Amino acid sequence: MDISKAKYVSLISGLLFLISGIYMIYNPLFIAYTMNIIFCILLIVEGVSQISAYIYEKHESRSIWRLIEGIISIVIGIYFFIGDSIGLPLAFITVIGIWLIIIGISRLMMAKRVMEFERNIAKRLIVAGIVEIIFGIIAVARPVAISNYIAYLIAIALIIQAIVDIFRFFRLNRMQRKMK
Repeated sequence: MDISKAKYVSLISGLLFLISGIYMIYNPLFIAYTMNIIFCILLIVEGVSQISAYIYEKHESRSIWRLIEGIISIVIGIYFFIGDSIGLPLAFITVIGIWLIIIGISRLMMAKRVMEFERNIAKRLIVAGIVEIIFGIIAVARPVAISNYIAYLIAIALIIQAIVDIFRFFRLNRMQRKMK
């Protein structure tokens, strides 16, 4: 690709990032809709992973909490994948919060079982469980603030990328003029 094409690709990219960033600032729940699709897929994959781990673990080391976590993850993933989109972003964040609380409790239960033979792993599970429970409570208590915060962070990142791309356009433009 020559410089004249590259500079216009950079300019177009920059303008698209800028428009997207500004749009997200004025419509912060937009990102929640996009995250919904991605998170649904992740939940389903996580659920299948947990159920597979439960099935293939030795019987004596199986944890019913792993199976429950897998089933809940799949059900929530499917529900929000095919669910009604009215009010979905806030409900989605609330359900993520509830899911984090359940997962956190599951981690604490696993830590209790692991504590006897793997203290270091149990300590990590306890920390992870507590952090997940705290984040879950925050998400349940403040879903609008969470969605706005995420959207604004992404919007700022897009605007920064837009500035970089637009400056690249001008730099490539100068380079092109120097080459003539």
